[in-house]
Amino acid sequence: MSEVRYYLFKIFLIIRYYVDLLIDKLFGLYYDSKRQYIPRIKNPLLMESATNLAKKIRTRKLTSEDVVQAFIDRIKEVNPILNSLVDQRFEDALKEAREIDKDIATGHISDVDFLEKPFLGVPFTTKESTAATGLSWTLGLVKRRGRKATFDAECVASVKKAGGILLGVSNIPQLNMWQETSNPIYGLTKNPYNTTRNVGGSTGGETSLIAACGSPMGIGTDIGGSIRIPSFMCGVFGHKITNNLVNLKGLTFRSGEERDTMVCVGPLVKYSEDLLPFVRVLVGKNANQLRLDEPVQTKNIKVYFVTNPKDPFMSPFREEMHSTLKKAVKHLSELCDQKPEELIFEDLKYQSKLWQYWISLETTNFCNDINDRQGEVNSIHEIIKHFTFGGDFTTATMFNLINRYFKPVDSKWAIETTNNLKEALLSKLNENSVLLYPSAPFPASYHHTALLRPYNFDCFSIWNALRFPVTQVPMGLSQDGMPLGIQVVAAPYQDRLCFAIAKELENGFGGYVAPVIVSDK
Repeated sequence: MSEVRYYLFKIFLIIRYYVDLLIDKLFGLYYDSKRQYIPRIKNPLLMESATNLAKKIRTRKLTSEDVVQAFIDRIKEVNPILNSLVDQRFEDALKEAREIDKDIATGHISDVDFLEKPFLGVPFTTKESTAATGLSWTLGLVKRRGRKATFDAECVASVKKAGGILLGVSNIPQLNMWQETSNPIYGLTKNPYNTTRNVGGSTGGETSLIAACGSPMGIGTDIGGSIRIPSFMCGVFGHKITNNLVNLKGLTFRSGEERDTMVCVGPLVKYSEDLLPFVRVLVGKNANQLRLDEPVQTKNIKVYFVTNPKDPFMSPFREEMHSTLKKAVKHLSELCDQKPEELIFEDLKYQSKLWQYWISLETTNFCNDINDRQGEVNSIHEIIKHFTFGGDFTTATMFNLINRYFKPVDSKWAIETTNNLKEALLSKLNENSVLLYPSAPFPASYHHTALLRPYNFDCFSIWNALRFPVTQVPMGLSQDGMPLGIQVVAAPYQDRLCFAIAKELENGFGGYVAPVIVSDK
């Protein structure tokens, strides 16, 4: 019987593979003629890392005003096409930059100040669901249209304290709960590599903007891949920090008192060198728990890898994704003293069910939250309304409502399986080892196709369920010119190992690749 099941499953995968190709073909017939192109990058300053910009401001090779103005100009070029940034504070940002320049010129800012403010004078952005004083905070909900935040989320306050200058807030899916960025208030965000393609979610506006060089760095949040999905689709670095190290106050409805939650804050950047200093700023007084100042000898790191979790809910992996992982393994095998080793964990095939169980334990009520916590919506009523006369919610939100009617995952099984999988992983991952893991079955596809392949984010969400830190690493472009990438996973509190491997892969494969020509003309 098991042999029959095996062959039936193989037939199912073959059928699904060609169904996926058919989906792409049909959506391509509609979207390909609608493709737009963003302007080339004329100012080389936009290609600098946040760390380099801070250094050049410190050494007076650049002024903060010049840097801030350059990114504002770039936003004005690309945003009408991409729809990444949804609210801005450009005039206030320029005013802050001028004040910093003045203080540097008059000597009111010393070397000590620069040490305490590692991103002094450098602009940054954050997602619209993260409170930023005076800026839009609708969460993509019609009932919150026009709502402005009256305070800064803790993570925003931390980056400002480190000298960062906030430019604005970026687009999100409704209540952050989808793998594509679109909502009824601000519309759809487009991918700078190909505007007919998905940017991911929920931090999709942020990654789209960073990839297009509209911002040097941004703050993301992650409950099921919300940093790493868009980082993968837009070809930038994104890191999910070890849980419970960053206060969550100001993230959607989060109070900051949450303890056992999958939600994490993390950085989004074009270059790996920005990851560690950005994380240090975000975790603040908890930085010592990550031992970020300890040097990492990459050659001594033991590298493990998983080629395919064999999750039946996901689309079959395409060859270019397997090839990307193989190239990373080969590259690291030449750098590390120990030969990389492939691992197989049978329980990874349950990654979809495990995340579904743990998301059900989050201290939120989705039906109440999408109604701005003014009482639970009637799911059946909203579903019928959406597919007949329309309503205030997206089709993705309808999917989440429908999903609530599926049979719940058995709690005893889920807890036992999670613990067993975590124990098996921790028997391999320690303070000197990492795991390379696939990101997705294929690169970013056409807008809205995620509705037909809703579980293709499973390779991201499993690490939320397990509470492991992960870095999404860009690995060049596909044959279609879309970003490729892999995930680098470490044991809790070993985030620095992710950064070290990310740096080596960046050195070997080029890391971030601009979506357009870079020219100083």
